[in-house]
Amino acid sequence: MGRGSRRPLLAGAAGAAIGLLSGARTAAQEAAPSAWPTSRWSIDDAANHGVDPLGLEAVDARALGEVPALSALLAARHGAIVFERYYGGQDAEKPINIRSVTKSVTGTLVGTAREQGLFASIHATVGEIIPERIPEGADPRVADVTLWQLLTMTSGLQWDAYGDWQRLLAAPDWVGMTLGLPVVGVPGQTYVYNTGGSHVLGVMVAKAAGMPLEAYAQEALFDPLGIVPGRWMRSPQGEVSAGSGLELTARDMLKLGYLYLRHGAWDGERLMAPEYAAAATTWQSAGDSTGAWAGYGYQWWVTATNTGYPAYFALGYGGQHIFVVPALDLVVVAAVDRLPNPGELKTPRYLIESIAASCVPD
Repeated sequence: MGRGSRRPLLAGAAGAAIGLLSGARTAAQEAAPSAWPTSRWSIDDAANHGVDPLGLEAVDARALGEVPALSALLAARHGAIVFERYYGGQDAEKPINIRSVTKSVTGTLVGTAREQGLFASIHATVGEIIPERIPEGADPRVADVTLWQLLTMTSGLQWDAYGDWQRLLAAPDWVGMTLGLPVVGVPGQTYVYNTGGSHVLGVMVAKAAGMPLEAYAQEALFDPLGIVPGRWMRSPQGEVSAGSGLELTARDMLKLGYLYLRHGAWDGERLMAPEYAAAATTWQSAGDSTGAWAGYGYQWWVTATNTGYPAYFALGYGGQHIFVVPALDLVVVAAVDRLPNPGELKTPRYLIESIAASCVPD
């Protein structure tokens, strides 16, 4: 299952599908970039890409005052980095623990596995893929939990959304703990943020791929994008954590957003179907962790900017963001390398919104 197993990008068919899914877009958005950032990003003056340099300077001046723990703030427009700042000793080469942004990587791997035919359906169930991981005495409805429900956080499994990370870390078997819980919500409808469910997703991808998740991620996603990941946290079973704990550089975080901005295509190859990329980044379930700001897609949050443009973002504890505004052909990354003190827990959302507001529409 090497790189040759991915289908080449069929521009006509993909373009037609994207048009049906997303409506009219600007020529700049639909055109393939002149240079893909696989080996390195193009870096250019902001003014050359319709971004106000004075607006970006103002963002830079505000950054540490608004988000004291901020380590990196980057923006790419039209496929080029137009703003890149590092703080507190961070640099472009140092990997960052992206925490729950890892969930969006896992959701992407479901998309690549679906594209490669490793899953018959997005509604394939736990009982079909990993029946051996369901603990004895589990609620019989657990076997019917689907990929789609885990992607959208609507499995119905009982879960404490506010203490889920600590509870998961304390468990001797993350999959067994998660699948050993009763189904108390309405599957497919009741949203509860569930890091254990994201980890189960990763285990299901690994089982379908026939290899550890980190090996599959390297083959299906990181190698094509030119990403060399840092460390990746592991469960007591030695499986990488699919819900948190992957390390990427800020520039590589940009690449993940750019893959979705280009509808799952990368440098002449289709890594995931445009239909999947669109579904992953549109409203699927209610969401709750950011209040009224966001709904939920497939391990991505769905929102709108303060100027009204639809947007979607990956989110991690402490301020990790990959924020994508398709109408502006814009990806913004905010990252925090260290674990912030409680008083430093400030959202970079206002900085991100200001960068978006500095863009002249195409």
